[in-house]
Amino acid sequence: MTMERVDASLLRRNVQVAYLDLSTEEAIRRWGEPEITWDDLGPWNTFVFRLADGTLAGLVREVENAPKPGYFLLAGNEESGTPEGIDTTEALAAFLSEAPFEEERVLERYPLNR
Repeated sequence: MTMERVDASLLRRNVQVAYLDLSTEEAIRRWGEPEITWDDLGPWNTFVFRLADGTLAGLVREVENAPKPGYFLLAGNEESGTPEGIDTTEALAAFLSEAPFEEERVLERYPLNR
């Protein structure tokens, strides 16, 4: 089984995994239109997937006033609704494999279990 697109509301509390070189146009070509989610900063383009191991992976980018091009990759545990048990290195490797997405397009990696 490979990743499947799921409702963005499933990804509640999460951990940042990486920052990826990805445009909204490419994301739409790959996965269709984003869901729009909101937080205190405003609206976000959001794509959420369930990976083969059950981890939730989300790609997010501010719709307005994003500070730089690209998307954050987030991960969360669907069962607990938290980032508990998420290993960011494993989540990144699984996303890159299942997307498929080239390793060279990872611009930043974030520490394990922050």
